[in-house]
Amino acid sequence: MCADQNLISVRSDVAASLLIDGLFEEAERRQDDPLPADIELILASTAEPRIARLGYLARVIERERFERALVPMTWLSDALQGEGPGAVLSHAAALTAREPIGKPAPADGAPSWQVPGPGGHVRHFLALRAVGPGALEGKRSWMLGFFAACCREAWPSSGGDQAAVRR
Repeated sequence: MCADQNLISVRSDVAASLLIDGLFEEAERRQDDPLPADIELILASTAEPRIARLGYLARVIERERFERALVPMTWLSDALQGEGPGAVLSHAAALTAREPIGKPAPADGAPSWQVPGPGGHVRHFLALRAVGPGALEGKRSWMLGFFAACCREAWPSSGGDQAAVRR
C-alpha cells in the first residue's frame, strides 16, 4: 500500500496484462457505439477523434468494472456547478492541459490521479496503447475524451449515475 491509503502500488507488467489490455479491448469493441450528441461534438473537435472516443469509453468502462470508480467527484461537481452547456468541454480541456504527457506521479497532482478508479498510471498506459509508440502528443486527445466522460458524470444535474454518462 502506498502512503496515501487510497492508492495501491501497481507493477507495470501486471497492470498491462490484467487492467490495460482488458480495458483497452473493451473500449475498442465499443468504438462504434452511439454516444450522447454533446459528447460526439466534443470528440469530433479533437485532433484525433477516434483516440478521444477510446478515452471517453475507457472511463465508462472503469465505472462498470471498478467500485472505486463510482465514488462521486465532488471537486469536479463543485467546479461545474452553475456552468452552462459548454462547461463539459471547457473543464475537460482545462484538465487535459494540466495532465503531463509523461507518466504522472500521484504526488504531482495530475488530474488523472484525482479521478477515482484504477489511477493515473493505468490511464497513462491506456492512452499510450491507443496512440501507439512514439505518438505521445496523441495522449491529449485520449485525455480530453476521458475528462469529458468525467465531467459529464460529475455534472450536478446528472447525479453521477451511469445512465447519464452513456445516454
